Amino acid sequence: MIAVVAVVLVGALGALHLLKVPPFEEDTGDIEASSVCDLLGQGSQSVGALRSVLPEKSSYAFDDDVNLRMDEQNSSYRSDCFVSGDGDQLLSARTEMIRDEPFQNWVDSEVAQHSERDDHLTPFATGPKGTASPSVAAFFMPCTSPGNIPGGQYNLSVVVHLEKAGTASATDTRASLIELAKNAAEYAHTKVMCDISLS
Repeated sequence: MIAVVAVVLVGALGALHLLKVPPFEEDTGDIEASSVCDLLGQGSQSVGALRSVLPEKSSYAFDDDVNLRMDEQNSSYRSDCFVSGDGDQLLSARTEMIRDEPFQNWVDSEVAQHSERDDHLTPFATGPKGTASPSVAAFFMPCTSPGNIPGGQYNLSVVVHLEKAGTASATDTRASLIELAKNAAEYAHTKVMCDISLS
C-alpha cells in the first residue's frame, strides 16, 4: 500500500512540475540592457519592447554580427542581431544599406517573407517609410544622396522579425516591433555616415 501511494505521489509531483504549477514554475530570465545588441539601439530603450514581444524563457542570449561601412564610397554596411531563449531563436533584426527602389518593391523583396500568412502588413507614418504586422516591423529610409556612391541614392533597410511571440496582443506586439525597428534605424543612421538627415 505504501509503495502504491509513493508511486502515485511521485507521478502527481511529476505532472505538477511538467505543468509548471507552483512551486514548480520556471523562473523567467531577465533581459539586461547591457546584453542587448547595439543594432537595436540603446539597450535601455529596447528592453521594454523586447520584454513585451518575447515569450517567457529562463534565459536570453543576444548575438550580433556587424560589418561597418569603412568610407563614404562604400555601400557594404550590414548588421544582424539574433535573440534566442533557452536555445530557441526568438527574434532577428537586420540593417543593411541597399539601393533606393520603390517602397512596395522593397516590401515585396525584403519584408513580406517575414510576415505570417494571416498577418497583414500595413504602412505606418513616422518619418521614414515603414510597414509592420504582429510578426515583423521594417523601415526603408534614405541614407546617402545620389553621386556619393556609384549607383545612385542608397537607403537603410531595417527589418525586425519576431519568430516566436510572447503573450501580448497583436496590437501591442506590432507597436513594440515598430519601436525596436525605429531604435535600430536611428542607431544605424548615426553609424553609417548617412548624409540625408532623418525627417
